[in-house]
Amino acid sequence: MADLFLKTVNMSISAGWIVVAIVLFRLLLKKAPKWITVALWGIVAIRLLCPFSIESVLSMIPSAETVSPSIMTDEVPAIHSGISAINSAINPIIEKNFSPAPGASANPLQVWIPILAAAWIAGILILLGYICISYLRLQKKIGTAVLLRGNIYQSENVVSPFVLGVVKPKIYLPFSISAEDLSHVVAHEEAHISRKDHLWKPLGFLLLTLHWFNPLMWLGYILLCRDIELACDEKVIKQLDTEGKADYSQALLTCSANRRSIAACPLAFGEVGVKERVKTVLKYKKPALWVTVAAVALCVFFAACSLTDPKTEVYGENDPTKLADAQIRMMEKYPQFFGLDATNGLDVYVSQFAPGNYSFLVTPHTEEPLDSLELLKRGGCYGYEMRTVLSTYDIGEEDVYIIPWQPMHSSYIPTYFWELNGQDNERHRQEYIENVRRMLFDGYEVVYHTALFDIDGDGTEESCTLRMGPAADVFTIDFVVTEQGKTTVKYQTLFYSQLYDPRFQTDDDGITRVEGTTRQGVTHLLNISVIDEKIYLTENGVSIEDIR
Repeated sequence: MADLFLKTVNMSISAGWIVVAIVLFRLLLKKAPKWITVALWGIVAIRLLCPFSIESVLSMIPSAETVSPSIMTDEVPAIHSGISAINSAINPIIEKNFSPAPGASANPLQVWIPILAAAWIAGILILLGYICISYLRLQKKIGTAVLLRGNIYQSENVVSPFVLGVVKPKIYLPFSISAEDLSHVVAHEEAHISRKDHLWKPLGFLLLTLHWFNPLMWLGYILLCRDIELACDEKVIKQLDTEGKADYSQALLTCSANRRSIAACPLAFGEVGVKERVKTVLKYKKPALWVTVAAVALCVFFAACSLTDPKTEVYGENDPTKLADAQIRMMEKYPQFFGLDATNGLDVYVSQFAPGNYSFLVTPHTEEPLDSLELLKRGGCYGYEMRTVLSTYDIGEEDVYIIPWQPMHSSYIPTYFWELNGQDNERHRQEYIENVRRMLFDGYEVVYHTALFDIDGDGTEESCTLRMGPAADVFTIDFVVTEQGKTTVKYQTLFYSQLYDPRFQTDDDGITRVEGTTRQGVTHLLNISVIDEKIYLTENGVSIEDIR
């Protein structure tokens, strides 16, 4: 639950940056069609819904992971917002209040974050309860509504016109509405339905329930409601003359109700920002075509910057400037890993929390491994970060000792290493260590084997490569296919696999397969096929990912 909470927090922080940008961006779009502003809020929704994102140099998000899960075990807990001024202001407070005391068995955040996660769940349940109660009370009020025509109903309990319903939305009007206002009100509510606002506004509130702890999400929801109404007004009034706009404004003033809540269900005609809407209606002029085109282009660019994460560099390879910058960042983030006595070498401890989640820490070399409590106090980092740390020490690869260990607070036990049930444990331990060593010193581009053959039957041979996959640091195989003499990827599929040393084998009939060996020493030959641009590796119908 704590990991899910921290994942949600990071998604909310990323979306918060977009909310701030949209608030500023709205000032530039005052003369653009209002539907464009509403579309911008869809970018926020995608960031709040999607748990992953591609990387891009265009990204406006300072950090994809402001609060790392390792904050619960770090000796010096800190956030990594991507902005030095924010880190400098907040991290000293976190360090002062949440760093584990000398000799303490746990980081205080290991207690506080689960409590905050429980409070987060409680807040979600309260808001969901509020939605349900509001909806039931509203349904009770309109229980005696009378059909006027089509999907339009009238009721003595309705104060202000609104739309209700998801699959078959209905319009509800008060009996007191005048004949002069009726046509404008109905046109407005029908515009809501045609724009699917009866879906988008409740969806916005549901996302708000998940991210209720972020004030920027409340601001974003309120502005979304305002922009929905402005866009709907614009859809109606662009067909009206000056007199019609005046009548429409009068209908707004007549039907506006005191806003008692920001409930997700009703889309009331005069509920939100009446004063601003009246001014906008009376001053409305159809945007010029070039304004619309320019606004759409800006929004597309804004989406590209907002829906991508900052590009993660694989540090320590060829560029000395990048390496130096990376080392400085790592010193700020993990000061406990720098300035160690490396006279006798360094011990790199690796722990695993999930199939794709590894943590690393480094200490001066000792004859006996440190105990779990001592290691827990030191915190951990990712594989690519540890490569940068090691690059600051003037020692050879042979002076770095890889030591797997099982953290006391992790329930995950990699069965292919820790529980082998009578198998040669030491051999597999060394295989595990060797794979970790490859990852630390060779990066993510460890190539197992390459071959040239026609993989998809199009009559042209392609360059096929089996390499270490980036997603899980160690036990993944990345199958990459490019056309001869080109670097553009034609096919690429990532496999989670426990087969060691995969390589291509071509038989006497010219058929190429992938060969791999399990930890028990059993060799498998897997057929290669390409279906819908995805590569499949199977043996007798069994996928490579299911072979143990």
